[in-house]
Amino acid sequence: MNLTALIVTWNRLSQLQHTVKATLALPFQHIVIVNNGSTDGTASWLAELSDPRIH
Repeated sequence: MNLTALIVTWNRLSQLQHTVKATLALPFQHIVIVNNGSTDGTASWLAELSDPRIH
């Protein structure tokens, strides 16, 4: 089965970090994260992620 997780965020970096960690522990083939214009460092943190499932 091919499963995709969709995470949408806006200025909730701390919560996003917990959510991504928990999501990576699950058997998703793709994880799509939509940063809706955050100004709290979210874009920088997302740029550091290297898991190939994250888009």
